[in-house]
Amino acid sequence: MPVIRQSYFGTLLTLVVAAAALTAMDATVRAVRHPPPPHAQASTPIEDRVPNKPNYDYTDLRNRIIYARATLAETRRALTDTDPAALSNTLHALYAMRWHRGVVHLLNGMWAMDREKYPELAWDLIADAPARIALASTLNRVHIVDTERFLTYVRAHETDPHEFNRAQVAVALGLNGDRSDLPYLREMADGENHYVAQSAITGLSLFGGAMARETLIELAEKHHGTPRGALMQQLLRQAYNWPPAPSGS
Repeated sequence: MPVIRQSYFGTLLTLVVAAAALTAMDATVRAVRHPPPPHAQASTPIEDRVPNKPNYDYTDLRNRIIYARATLAETRRALTDTDPAALSNTLHALYAMRWHRGVVHLLNGMWAMDREKYPELAWDLIADAPARIALASTLNRVHIVDTERFLTYVRAHETDPHEFNRAQVAVALGLNGDRSDLPYLREMADGENHYVAQSAITGLSLFGGAMARETLIELAEKHHGTPRGALMQQLLRQAYNWPPAPSGS
């Protein structure tokens, strides 16, 4: 089995850990449920405008987003990244910033392809999969109405010939948590393409609930003694606390 692509899966594993913390934050940090249209907001404050700097520490910017500590300016800087895998991870992580109205406007603007309002973004990547799959996934979770278009876009790429696009679908469906997608995630996690399998395993760990956990347990037993099985066992511990710690320990 090929070595896991560290920059991509390292961030996804961070998302697994951060997901639990972000769930706890929901008690005090509420999603923007009904944001106005992207063009209805006031002009961007001077302190949040993005200077034309070609070199940013994208890893640091993405980590600030994952833990909901980024400003709008930092978020926009992160979206100038021209690495497709890193940009897609950032777009997934932007769910953590849903409390920031400016970020919600930014997400809507990216979906509407508002290049004029946000000219510095990596539009060539944002316009197409895999980044647009990640964007659709985040918008699907941020909004509570009119989300079918986002899921339709994601699921339309389930059989995409490009492995990275299918990998993004697996992560997106894992984050969405619809039980009807579990057979697809199981098939991908058990499939021959190791790259897509790693993403589907991560998707199952992000999915939550007994059905996804049991799917991972079953597959971990099937792939016991292999790198794939080891990844499943690692994520079972991180995401599902499985096997449970002995009582009294």
